[in-house]
Amino acid sequence: MVATILSLRWRTTVQSLRRDWWRLLVVIAGAVWSLSLLPSLVWAERALEMQFPSVRTDALVICGAVLMLGWLLVPLLVTGLDDTLDPARFASFGVDARRIMPGLAVAAFLTVPAMFTMVAMLLLAVSWRDDWPALAVALAGAMLTVAMMILSGRVAVMWAARLLTGRRSRMIAAAAGAAGLAMITPAAFALMRQGLETVLDYDVPTLISALGVTPLGAGLAAPELAAQGRWSQAAWHLALVLGWCLLLLGAWRDSVARALVTPPSRSAGVARRDDRVLGAEEAATVRLARHDSRQGRASALVRGAARLRSGPIVRAVRSRALTYWMSDPRYLAAGIGALVGPVVMFGVLLPAIGTPRWTVFLMPVAAATSIAWGRHNDVAYDSTALWLDVVSGRLGRHVMRGRVEALLAWAVPVVVAASVAAAWVAHRWDLAIGLTAASLGVLGTTLGISAVLSVWMPYRAPQPGANPFGAEVGSVGAGLAAQLLSSVASVVTAPLVLVPFVLAVAVHPAWSVVATGTGLGLGTAGVVLGVRFAGDLYDARSGRLLSAVV
Repeated sequence: MVATILSLRWRTTVQSLRRDWWRLLVVIAGAVWSLSLLPSLVWAERALEMQFPSVRTDALVICGAVLMLGWLLVPLLVTGLDDTLDPARFASFGVDARRIMPGLAVAAFLTVPAMFTMVAMLLLAVSWRDDWPALAVALAGAMLTVAMMILSGRVAVMWAARLLTGRRSRMIAAAAGAAGLAMITPAAFALMRQGLETVLDYDVPTLISALGVTPLGAGLAAPELAAQGRWSQAAWHLALVLGWCLLLLGAWRDSVARALVTPPSRSAGVARRDDRVLGAEEAATVRLARHDSRQGRASALVRGAARLRSGPIVRAVRSRALTYWMSDPRYLAAGIGALVGPVVMFGVLLPAIGTPRWTVFLMPVAAATSIAWGRHNDVAYDSTALWLDVVSGRLGRHVMRGRVEALLAWAVPVVVAASVAAAWVAHRWDLAIGLTAASLGVLGTTLGISAVLSVWMPYRAPQPGANPFGAEVGSVGAGLAAQLLSSVASVVTAPLVLVPFVLAVAVHPAWSVVATGTGLGLGTAGVVLGVRFAGDLYDARSGRLLSAVV
């Protein structure tokens, strides 16, 4: 079974590389980049060899903690994991989890990130070569630690996917995340109130020592114990990591077994009482008209509101996209990933370390950029629904407008709330309106750029019901290329939006009026022009979109 799964993995990878030649270039570029880091790792190993054993241990524990954090967060927030051997794809074959688990485990350790992590940790562990018994313990501890990282990444992705598939589980996850953020914020402020030097001199060494007795760093701290002749404690550290690996392997096997007998949920656990796409909006319009007639108000107001409404095609696409944002795990994962970084970095960490208060103004700007920038592959998430839009006629502008309006329906309130929170933290209410407008301007201009790129450079995304954190071979590179172009375009347009607000902060608050006008004007222009260009490109490339996405 192991040979069969590895052969399947190899054939699938080769076929995907043959289908899209640029994926091969991305894989080669990743391999070259990984090889280019080897000299730096060799230099780091030589530098560690000349240090005291305690310093060597602390450095290895820190490296292990950073890599573990990367294995847990990067697949969830940035790239996803290779889904070539997604267990759900084996559900139709009636295969038992015990039969395919060895093959899945071997395949997980043969990915490029896994092999690079293994080589890096083994090279750093070689720094204990001045003591051969300690070197043997270091190599064993490094291999067990890397195994724990890989298994932790797999378990984190599968558990996160399970959390996003049901309404109740999503509510629990959101509450837990909010509680965690509420606990981190005062803790960070309490630590940094002591001063950065005090934290580095006392708190950081205490944290490293604590990590050394946990599964996260026990395997990397074991060589020092072996060098001191404390073999029983060294053996206990290795056994602790081994036991944790077995526990993670059991959790992974349980998730695989569940995926093999659980069909993909395309509705995300949402029960619908009305299947009509436009039923909710039509019912709301009827209730509004009845209310106005009962109150005896003039019907001119109703007719004016009706003229401002979008057409039926735009409303249909918008309602469909809003359903995605409320129930589809892929969209929920993208939205959470777009907000976590800006809020934690600019709303928690930077204020906690004592940076100037104006740095909190970067939080709404970064949140707006992250939300809009993350939609550079928005059309690909439509999957088979894209076929319906294409065969319905040349409706590109209507489709793109509906998708953009669905995003703005929740992104605008989030950006406004972040701007108000930033003004409250900085005690600059005189800049609140200007900051809000500037942030909305960045949201609009970046969203217009992403709308065009989502049609011009689409690449395959996880299918509905599939693991929202999955990624095909080479698709990460395509996403980075699209994001690179999006970032370049955003860098060009962002100064036009932000310069007046920067002058309001640095020169005089009166510039906030100019920032309000330029932010709202340029943001609106970015959305309108982006929808028009993306819609025309959508109609011109409809066939290519189907072949690239479906």
